[in-house]
Amino acid sequence: MINFEVKEGLVPEDVFFIHGNLSSNRWWYPSEEIWKKSAAGKNYKGALIYAEFRGCGKSSAPKDSSEVNLHTFAEDFIGVIKSLNRGPVHLVGHSTGGLIAALMMAKEPSLFKKAVLLDPVGAKGITFDRSMIAAFEQMKQDKNLTAAVIGSTIHNNNPETDFFKQIVVEDAFHSVKTVGHWVLEALDGLDVRDEVAKVKNDVLVLHGEHDQLLPVADSQALAGLLANGKFQTIEGQGHCANVESPEKFVNIVRSYLF
Repeated sequence: MINFEVKEGLVPEDVFFIHGNLSSNRWWYPSEEIWKKSAAGKNYKGALIYAEFRGCGKSSAPKDSSEVNLHTFAEDFIGVIKSLNRGPVHLVGHSTGGLIAALMMAKEPSLFKKAVLLDPVGAKGITFDRSMIAAFEQMKQDKNLTAAVIGSTIHNNNPETDFFKQIVVEDAFHSVKTVGHWVLEALDGLDVRDEVAKVKNDVLVLHGEHDQLLPVADSQALAGLLANGKFQTIEGQGHCANVESPEKFVNIVRSYLF
C-alpha cells in the first residue's frame, strides 16, 4: 500500500511530490503553508499530491530488500497517478525522490509535464562507505543517533523545534527500521544514465549551495544528461531547502512550473 495525500485547490495544475530517504510526506508541509497563501482568493483547480515510497511514512514496509529498487518505486508512483485518473502532472522530487522522478518521466513521458529535482541523487547513484551501512543499523536502536544523522542534512538546523523533533526525527526513526540501509544499497552501483537521457520533459535541477550530503557535480551532470535540463544553485541553502527555507523553495518551483 502506497500512502498518498491530495490537497485540492492549491495550485493551477496538479503537482506530484516525492520525498527523500528517511523522510515522508510531512517534509512538504512547511511548503504547503506557502502554497496556501499564494492560492488565497484564486479558483485553482490543481492539487498538491504527496506520496511515500515503501517503508516511509504510512506506506507499507517492504518484506525484504528485493522490493527496494528505484525502478519499483517509480512504477509504484506511476500507478498512484493513474489510479487517481490524473495527468499529465508536474513532478517535484527531493534527494532520492529526485532520481525516482527522473525514472518516472523516462518510463511514462506522456504522464508528466515539467519537473523540479531538489538536490537529487545523481544518475550514477551513490557509493557509500560500509561504515554508513553500520551506522544505519545503529540508528535502528538509537533515536538520538538518528536525530544527529538526519539533522546533519539540514543546513542551520535547529534541533529544538517541534517540527524537527516530532516530524523529522520520528519519521526518520520509523523508516530507518523499515527500509533503512536497503535504500543505500539500492543506490550503490546504480547507473540509470541511459534511462535519464531519454527524458525530454523540461526539468529544473536545483542544488543547495551548502549541500554537504550530495556533490554538486552530480546534479550538474544530471541536468546535462536531460535533453531539456537546466541547473540552478540555491544560494544560502543546504540539502533540504523545502524545510530550510520553504518560501524560497516554493517561489522557485512556482515560477518554473507555472
